[in-house]
Amino acid sequence: MIPDSFLNVKIRWILIIIIATACVEPINFTLPPPQYQTIVEGMISDSPGPYTVKVSKALDLNTDSVYRPPVENARIKLYDDEGNVENFVEISPGVYKTSGAMRGRIAHSYHIRIETEDGKIFESEPDQVNPVGEISSIRYEFESRKKEEKYGDVQADVFNIYLDADAGAKEENYVRWRFTGTYKVVTNPELHEIFLQVSSYRDPLPCSGYIVTPALGGGKLEKVGECSCCTCWVNQYENLPQLSDVQLVSNNQFKNIKIGEVPITPATFYDKYVITVEQLSLTKKTFDFFKLIRAQKEEASSLFQPPSGEIIGNVHSVNSDAAVVGIFWAASMKSKQIAIPRSNIPYLLAPIYFVPDACTKFYSNATTVKPDGWD
Repeated sequence: MIPDSFLNVKIRWILIIIIATACVEPINFTLPPPQYQTIVEGMISDSPGPYTVKVSKALDLNTDSVYRPPVENARIKLYDDEGNVENFVEISPGVYKTSGAMRGRIAHSYHIRIETEDGKIFESEPDQVNPVGEISSIRYEFESRKKEEKYGDVQADVFNIYLDADAGAKEENYVRWRFTGTYKVVTNPELHEIFLQVSSYRDPLPCSGYIVTPALGGGKLEKVGECSCCTCWVNQYENLPQLSDVQLVSNNQFKNIKIGEVPITPATFYDKYVITVEQLSLTKKTFDFFKLIRAQKEEASSLFQPPSGEIIGNVHSVNSDAAVVGIFWAASMKSKQIAIPRSNIPYLLAPIYFVPDACTKFYSNATTVKPDGWD
């Protein structure tokens, strides 16, 4: 038999639990609306303009969003340390360019002032153009790789890209290398089709230069003009800023610096792959900004990376407490370019992928404008 004292204790605890849970009331409170922050990106160099400033917005709690609404109809001015001023003109939503009247000069400082349509004013701190050394050479080395896929290992070969460069005359030389790869592709928008449940029919895109005319057994392709979306040049950009803080300097020279990789695919080497490397001088503040950007990008890909700190930049609000982040920076720039021919791949590469679509739509960062000197 169970003692009465045990039953009393058990009943007492049951009553306590019932009373405690019955007394819990939901707390209703109103969350403040999410606050947007203004994003500013721009630079000036000692290379000929025009120079570009991009202004957009992002949510503090959603900064990893791919899309950032552009800030349109802003008034932006460029100032130097001698009192010269030049206006930026909006060429597309949130993208502003100078006319090319002003050009960066070594040992001079530059800043911008932004006034948005709703009256908010932002300014950047003056940033000085420091001298930068020359890129002496760029070279590439083939590397055979495998990549694991669901259906097994696949070939994922690359060309590793290295450079040698002069570090510059200063004791502390803050340098950024910017890597851009360009390659040619072709597509077949004239073979575009629309698929129904039980059949399909030809639907050449208007930019293909073809139409479908009636014919026995189905439509017939007929050329009526030149294709304006069959051939594109695609740009590939670096994933994160390449900076000189992790590089060794010997006799004021950067040696054997890896600044990028070129994936070997039927598309990237349909023709050839052109590499453009820019070496840019940085001030200490600008260098620290890009260092934080790099750390945050690396942090996003690693669970064990320590927190890198808040990105501030050199842009601040003048007449409000509106949140703003970004940078307008000044640099001296030297560039060098090389091409990797398809024939340097040590095996026979498959033909380019069949794409029945416009090349500007299928490939990211693609344009139908042929780069200067491509041929």
